[in-house]
Amino acid sequence: MSVAIVSVSNTASANAVAASTDTVSGNGQALEIAPPVLNLTADPGQTIKAQLSLRDISNNKLIVSNQIDDFVANGEDGTPKLLIDSTETSPYSLKAWISPIAQLTLSPKQVKQIPITIKVPADAAPGGYYGVIRFSGKAPELTDTGVSLSASLGALVMLRVNGAVTEKMSLVEFGTSQYGKTGSLFEFTPITFYERIKNDGNIHEQPTGQITITDMFGKVVAGVNINMPPKNILPNSTRKFEQPLDKTSLGNRILFGKYTASIKIKYGSSNDTLTKTIAFWIIPYKIIAAIILVLIGAITLLVFMVKQYNQFIINKAQGVKKVKKPKKNKNNKIKK
Repeated sequence: MSVAIVSVSNTASANAVAASTDTVSGNGQALEIAPPVLNLTADPGQTIKAQLSLRDISNNKLIVSNQIDDFVANGEDGTPKLLIDSTETSPYSLKAWISPIAQLTLSPKQVKQIPITIKVPADAAPGGYYGVIRFSGKAPELTDTGVSLSASLGALVMLRVNGAVTEKMSLVEFGTSQYGKTGSLFEFTPITFYERIKNDGNIHEQPTGQITITDMFGKVVAGVNINMPPKNILPNSTRKFEQPLDKTSLGNRILFGKYTASIKIKYGSSNDTLTKTIAFWIIPYKIIAAIILVLIGAITLLVFMVKQYNQFIINKAQGVKKVKKPKKNKNNKIKK
């Protein structure tokens, strides 16, 4: 059974899968939910039903309450922001369409199926709508105290209303980096490709594709997949993806010189494409610079030694010898 966490900090990752455990009055209490994401489709005016599984994985009986909220994109890492504050609204609000869910009681290790009913208005515009159903539990003896768990757990609901949706994406940026620093000149691999893709449509998308790397002679040296496994980009948001160029795709190949990276991304029901090409260099310039300095030093020394040797040979050939100066006596006369 999968588990998703939604913390009270108003942010949650739909990809996070972990157990939530908190301690209240010394009793460990935790809930588990599956699936962490409900991907649904409906027509305007249709009522659809889904189901969540909720389990008490603690050793205590729990009174479980729930809350339904909207969420929007928060940043570029795929983390949703829960709109808990009533002053925050979303054009893709779903919470009013989800029927209220009754409070329930779970015995230790018990699993219950939670029916979810969504009533789509007849005038609902085609596109995506997003909400989260959160659950929190407390021990029966704490029901009237106001004390509850410090974290809630929930499932994201992503609903597509059928019709003439707008599917439009753009490649905001495509580049290379190493250790978090962007650039196009590197000493060695691995390096990282990154893409910032914006969703200008009104429905969530899961773009996929590949980066093809070729050398200066046009030979393909590697290929790197994008957004695998597929992750969503919500409407009116930008998401950043990263892929390493390492031994996984290169094997034992050592790169040197200029390379070209061509990206091709497909998205939407019509398989629309986004493309771009960039160049980057792999040159161990620090090592090369050190080798050049060593060679310069060695050549300089060799030239000096050759000059000294040549001078010695010339002097020897001309019979040049050192002449001793005659000694003088005390009267400053030269001794014969």
